[in-house]
Amino acid sequence: MSQEKPALTDLMVRYPFVHYSRRFFDSVPIDESLASRDVQKQAESRLMNSLGRQSYEPHLSEHIEFSSFFIAALVASQDSSLASRFARKEGERSKGFFMKESQRGKSLVIRECFGLEVGQLGDKEKRYRYSVTFEDYLSLTSRYELTKLQKWKLVRQPLWNGIIYFTDNMLNDFFGDCAQKAVADGVRNLRRAAFPRQLLEIRNRVLTYVPAPKTRPGRSYVYIEELLKHPISDGRHRLVWLVLAPYLVNVKKLDDEEAIERIRAYVSVSGEMPAMRRFVEYNVKRARRNGLMPPTIGKLRGEHPDLYSLLPKEVLAL
Repeated sequence: MSQEKPALTDLMVRYPFVHYSRRFFDSVPIDESLASRDVQKQAESRLMNSLGRQSYEPHLSEHIEFSSFFIAALVASQDSSLASRFARKEGERSKGFFMKESQRGKSLVIRECFGLEVGQLGDKEKRYRYSVTFEDYLSLTSRYELTKLQKWKLVRQPLWNGIIYFTDNMLNDFFGDCAQKAVADGVRNLRRAAFPRQLLEIRNRVLTYVPAPKTRPGRSYVYIEELLKHPISDGRHRLVWLVLAPYLVNVKKLDDEEAIERIRAYVSVSGEMPAMRRFVEYNVKRARRNGLMPPTIGKLRGEHPDLYSLLPKEVLAL
C-alpha cells in the first residue's frame, strides 16, 4: 500500500523547522521548488532580510512561503556567517508567530516542534502560566546546548518539586531560542549535501552582501601565510585540520576545490598518500560546515606547544 502524500499545514508554514516539514518538502516536484522563480525570489528575500538588507513580506501563497524557507536554508548552508544570521532571523520570526498563539496553542506548538510537554496553569492572574518537568527541560536544553546561555541554566529557573515554571514571556523567549537552534542545526546538516546548480545564481548574489568575518587586529594570521611558503614534514595532519583548512576556507574565503589544492600542494612536498588526500578533503568540508577559525600564533603557542615547536624558523621569526 502506497503512503499517502503529506499535506501542507498552517503550522508547517509558520514553523517550517517542525520535524515532519522536510517530508512534505521532499515530496514536492523539483520544478516546483528548486527551479521555481517565485520560490527563489522569496528565498532570496528571506536571506537578504537576515542580512538586514531589506524588509520581508510573507508570500500570499503558502506553498511558496513554505518552500522558500528550505531554499534559503540550502543557500545559507554555504557560508557560516550567513547560516548564523539566517537561523537568528528565522528564530525571531517563529517567536513572533508563537507570541500570538493562545495559551493552549502555545502548548500544542511547542510539543509539535520540540516534543516538549508544557502544562497550562489556569489562573491568569498568577505570574507563572506554564510548567515543565525538569527532566524534559534538561533534555531539550541539552539537545540544543541552551545551557551555554546564562538565562537557561537550571539554577536560574524557578524549580519546585521537580517542576520548572514559566511566565508567558519566558516561554516565548525559550521557544525563540529553541527555534533558532533547530534552524541552525538543520542548516548545518544541509552542508553535507551537494549544492544544487539551480541555486548558484542566488547564492552568488546573496554572498556578496555577507560581511567579511572579523579577524583580530595585528599580525594574528600572518604566520599562516609564511607557513604556506615553508612546508614541514612533521605534524602535517594537525596543521591541516587545525590551521590550514580553517584559514583557507573561512579567512581567505577560497572555495573547496581551491583550498584542497593549496593544502595538497603543501603536504605533497613530503609525499602524498591517498589517505592524506581524503583527509584534506574531509577537513576542508569540516571547516566550512562548522565555521572553524584557525588559532592565532599566541593561541597556538599556548594551547598546542608541541605543534608550535615544529614551525619553521622563518615563521617563528615573524
